[in-house]
Amino acid sequence: MSIESIVSQQKAAFSDGRTRSIKARKSMLKQLRMLISTHEKDLCDAIKQDFGKPYIESYVTEIYTLLDEIDYHLKNIYGWMKAESVGGPIVTFPSKNVIYKQPKGTVLIIGAWNYPVHLSLMPLIGAISAGNTVILKPSELAPVTSVKLKELFERYFKPDVITIVEGGADITTELLSQSFNHIFFTGSTRVGKIVMKAASENLTPVTLELGGKSPAIVFDDANIDVSANRIWWGKTINAGQTCVAPDFVLIHMSKKEAFIEASTNALSAFFKNDYHIGHNYTAIINHDHFERLRELISKSNVIYGGDSNRDTRFIEPTIVDATWDDDIMQEEIFGPLLPIITYDDEKEISSQLNKLPSPLALYMFTESKEKQEFVIQHVPFGGGCVNDTISHLSNPNLPFGGAGFSGMGAYHGKYSFDTFSRQQGVLKKPSWPDPDVRYPPYNDLTLSIFKRLFTK
Repeated sequence: MSIESIVSQQKAAFSDGRTRSIKARKSMLKQLRMLISTHEKDLCDAIKQDFGKPYIESYVTEIYTLLDEIDYHLKNIYGWMKAESVGGPIVTFPSKNVIYKQPKGTVLIIGAWNYPVHLSLMPLIGAISAGNTVILKPSELAPVTSVKLKELFERYFKPDVITIVEGGADITTELLSQSFNHIFFTGSTRVGKIVMKAASENLTPVTLELGGKSPAIVFDDANIDVSANRIWWGKTINAGQTCVAPDFVLIHMSKKEAFIEASTNALSAFFKNDYHIGHNYTAIINHDHFERLRELISKSNVIYGGDSNRDTRFIEPTIVDATWDDDIMQEEIFGPLLPIITYDDEKEISSQLNKLPSPLALYMFTESKEKQEFVIQHVPFGGGCVNDTISHLSNPNLPFGGAGFSGMGAYHGKYSFDTFSRQQGVLKKPSWPDPDVRYPPYNDLTLSIFKRLFTK
């Protein structure tokens, strides 16, 4: 079936109201939960074949997170769907004013390769919850997972409500030429611009979940051992191939050496200097990304790590002594390399970070509420943590999204429901009273009445 036919089929199903009712939405969410829980091992095995992610890491980051999100939606969807009554000004009296939460229609979700199940299905949960029909395109860079998703969805869902479309850039281009009611994209800023430009042809609203260089700021009052543990935990998950991984450390110069020592201790404790792809560590997704990271290492001042294996696409966690002008600081790393840059005066933090595009995440390590508030108020970023990394993603009560070049829009929890919903305001008036003063012809008395009504 052609892409145009698939889109037409889904639009027809949406027009028929197939996905609108609370019963239909809950049924689809439960079906998705069954798909994920029943085929947990199949999905984790597929991810492992694509880039060697350990089973426990896949379960925690790709399976559990989705099941938890589905349960959250099932618990709250009824309240989210309910029409909301709001007040109105005196000029609308008597009236009832209502905000309806309408589904947008047929939506397109374009997933990413680094978490090929999570980043495809997490927005899907919101799209289902909001009552839409969905075309989902997984990343072609995780081909085994993409095939498995298509196979499972064809068994669990009718294609007129959810369809998986596989393919590369040519298929994505063809999809983007269609008229959707919303497009949700996760990926690079470069491709995000292409998606947004294509969406503008049909005035389609977009959510862009992109990336950037997410800093970890370590202040002089930070607990250095805890900081190192939590930064390297966030950096080594998925071998650093996470859009919100700490990209670099900005640390007070007096704490640099202590942080390096704490980092080597943390890595030694985590991996015992014995890395096994698929057991306790993840491979780099493909040889192009592997060679890109190797080149960054070769151009950097490595003070720890730096080993690699081309056959297994292994890159060792690597500490780099860096400056703002180094090659490694000119792009998002997306791998287990951690540059360390020092500051002397805290004013340097905002002045330097604000020269960079706003990151998707920011992490700060300090016990000082004043320092926390200073960063939050003076450095734009999507979301983040104080004294931790990545964990903000696990709270469905927090919006997850970017700022500026790291993206637009947000999702997770109710924010996903809102992203895929359209708020529709309706004013309802009775037929009586119907005062003549609202109708022409108008005169001085009319003006006097209006002024009295409108003047507080």
